[in-house]
Amino acid sequence: MKGESIRMGARETQIIKLLMQGYDNAEIARQLKIARRTVKAHLERLFRRFRITGGIKRVKLATLVVTNTTVSANESYERIVSSKRERRVIQLVAKGLKNREVAEAIGIKEHNVKNYLRIVYDKLGLWNRVELALWYRSRRIGPALSMR
Repeated sequence: MKGESIRMGARETQIIKLLMQGYDNAEIARQLKIARRTVKAHLERLFRRFRITGGIKRVKLATLVVTNTTVSANESYERIVSSKRERRVIQLVAKGLKNREVAEAIGIKEHNVKNYLRIVYDKLGLWNRVELALWYRSRRIGPALSMR
């Protein structure tokens, strides 16, 4: 997918915009006045189109869209998130890994991952994984992450 432009229809673009604001399928359906299954069908189509499999697909899709959009960073990443462990958790979550997978990759318990995420969300004023992944990608932190 690297180097390819992302092309989406009008409805897919609306769905992606709401997804990136942290809306779930039911909220997206309400906002756009369409059925939940229609939202799900659009997202599944996008996942197939961009070959997104496994992990948390919504995070991977949002990250892919943001990766192809330049956003400037206002603050230094290290100044806000000073712990190396917190930064590693952010990287893995932005990659689309589940809490269990993050815990295995780092060698800690899953409940510790949840605690790190809660702390990071509080520090950054974020509500969920999608927002965290978008925040991470907007600052172009560390090496580019593979979408697979």
